[in-house]
Amino acid sequence: MRPGNLFLVIAVLSSVLWSGIAACAERQRVACLGDSITAGARVEPALAYPAQLQELLGQEFEVRNFGIGGATLIKRGRPNVWSQLAAVKQFAPHQIIISLGTNDTVSGNRKNWEKIDHFRPEYQDLIDSLAQLPTNPKIVLCTPTAMVLETPGLTPQRRADLQERQPRLQQLCNWVRELAQANAEKNVSLLELNPVLAQHPEWLTEKDGVHPNAEGYLAVARAVAGHLRTTARPATSSSPPTRQRPNIVFFLVDDMGWQDTSVPFHTERTPLNDRYRTPNMERLAREGMKFTQAYACALCSPTRVSLMTGMNAARHGVTNWTLRKNQQTDRGHAKVIAGHWNVNGLSPANGIERSVHAVTLPSLLRQAGYRTIHVGKAHFGAQGTPGEDPKNLGFGVNIAGHAAGGPGSYYGKNNFSAAFRRGDRIWDVPGLDKYHGQDVYLNDVLTTEANAQIDAAVADGQPFYLYMAHYAVHAPFEANLKLIKKYQEQGLRGHAAVYASMIESMDESLGAILDRLKQHGIENDTIVVFMSDNGSPRNNPRNLPLRGFKITPYEGGTRVPLIVRWPGRVERGSRCDQYLIIEDVFPTFLEMAGVDGYQQIGGKIDGVSFLPLLKQSGEYPRERPIFWHFPNTYDQPPYSSVRQGDWKLIYQHAEQRLELYNLADDIGETNNLADVHPEIRQRLAKLLADFLRESGAVMTTSKATGKPVPLPAS
Repeated sequence: MRPGNLFLVIAVLSSVLWSGIAACAERQRVACLGDSITAGARVEPALAYPAQLQELLGQEFEVRNFGIGGATLIKRGRPNVWSQLAAVKQFAPHQIIISLGTNDTVSGNRKNWEKIDHFRPEYQDLIDSLAQLPTNPKIVLCTPTAMVLETPGLTPQRRADLQERQPRLQQLCNWVRELAQANAEKNVSLLELNPVLAQHPEWLTEKDGVHPNAEGYLAVARAVAGHLRTTARPATSSSPPTRQRPNIVFFLVDDMGWQDTSVPFHTERTPLNDRYRTPNMERLAREGMKFTQAYACALCSPTRVSLMTGMNAARHGVTNWTLRKNQQTDRGHAKVIAGHWNVNGLSPANGIERSVHAVTLPSLLRQAGYRTIHVGKAHFGAQGTPGEDPKNLGFGVNIAGHAAGGPGSYYGKNNFSAAFRRGDRIWDVPGLDKYHGQDVYLNDVLTTEANAQIDAAVADGQPFYLYMAHYAVHAPFEANLKLIKKYQEQGLRGHAAVYASMIESMDESLGAILDRLKQHGIENDTIVVFMSDNGSPRNNPRNLPLRGFKITPYEGGTRVPLIVRWPGRVERGSRCDQYLIIEDVFPTFLEMAGVDGYQQIGGKIDGVSFLPLLKQSGEYPRERPIFWHFPNTYDQPPYSSVRQGDWKLIYQHAEQRLELYNLADDIGETNNLADVHPEIRQRLAKLLADFLRESGAVMTTSKATGKPVPLPAS
């Protein structure tokens, strides 16, 4: 046979063989079930979101639309989704996207709201019915899309109607979230569609305020596609296996300074590096990458909300520590009044006054199939608001987290309560009753509980996100009695010895978690990230050569230790001197987990993924500006600041004074160069002012003028 003919025969046989293989590999069938949003009201069918979803997902998926205009979940309303159930079952989907609720809030002739008590039980019936399909489908519950009062062309009557219906819609959103959480074991996940259109009136049909236009449907389709890509599984055994998502452990320490460790983050060792014993941090640094210029906010709640949302504190508005609903934690100041900041913290629901409503990191990871575990300090939202409970913010498990930012006591014999010192019981650590009265230390108890959660996730074969947020080393300063003696013997006394024992106890917890990962054989499949939420408080030894301490605008208040271990991806024993900031963790973790297509409410995420730095390849904006904003009068005067490159500018609100430092030459911020380099001062002042304006940052008020303190100027 001639070579050309042989090649032709091989090509034909290969084509036939490939066609046979492709035929055996079943496409992922996706059923879109819902109301007029799903049906594509107000646009051509080809522009409805299921049609655009098919285009985005490609030929590996088969998307079929079971949406009907005006559909209701309530069986007593007509038309309703139950009329489509038989067709959905016949389609035998692998994934089912359910988007319902908007029409169940309508007053109108059907008067569905009068029957709204049926919504939850009948939604549960629908879930139970679909979960029994032979394909064992993944079921995605979507919060209803938003009603947007800013939509062009709304009549006064239409706007009033939407205003009446909005609280009902948010109630339905909360019910959908609760249903998704309650049915997690039935392959049910949550997709937050409510925020996708909320800040985009240009994506809604004019004069309507409810139904998307073509651009809006595309935005919805992108959100759904991103969720589906993270949860899709091979439809048949002939499909290629997918790589297991990595587990993520974020080990966040409270109030630990840059130098409060035996791991040197400076160019040389300092006396504090020789004082403290943190062998497990050393172990992590040997096995991963150490970041020498990592930043957080200058105090706890702002840092934690930035982590959860990817937003800078100036944008999310939680600029001081939270505790009680509607109560500021600021103090008086001679020249200024604290800004009107979000004292109630982070909220999963819209309409909670003085709070930021946002999509959270754990909620996105949970939608992607992660078991989301919260252990330790939460401090996301004020007492009496939804944000005080981590389970309302995307965590499937919450151990010991609540509104307070410190423990009543570290001792089990004190029931982890402030009662023994006649303190306010708001500080009592919840949910640890089984340890009350025992001679145990809080760090050890939280570690035991965290490891039990790792055991459960491994047993179930589920990837997990463990947010190990220690109360340590925050006040009250109570020694770990098993460890303090060695520090007393080396000459430390009083608070110094107590604090050193607390540091080592925290490090022991890190070691116990690393050991548990190794025992399960999953250390190579688990990313471990160590970080602190702000600098060390003023009553601890100074973190020299840094200036300042917790809450101040100087490096001692914001520069923190950061170590990342990711076996096979991050070079062992490596070091990175590029600066980054806490909101960068949000997009980095999502990229690590393979989650894309997500959007934040308001459409803005300030964080930048630092995955290129970890991989030491790819593009990263090395001269990007990063910002801090503290329009508050708690403990320290109010300020705003920016760093770009080696230069850092601080704007002191009360004095309306600018400070300029070159951190490469002056890490201790001892030499104010504001008058020496007016061109740099002017450039950074404009950069800071523009960001504060764009982000909607609140400012302090001048007592002299009764007006907001002006934005920084040159």
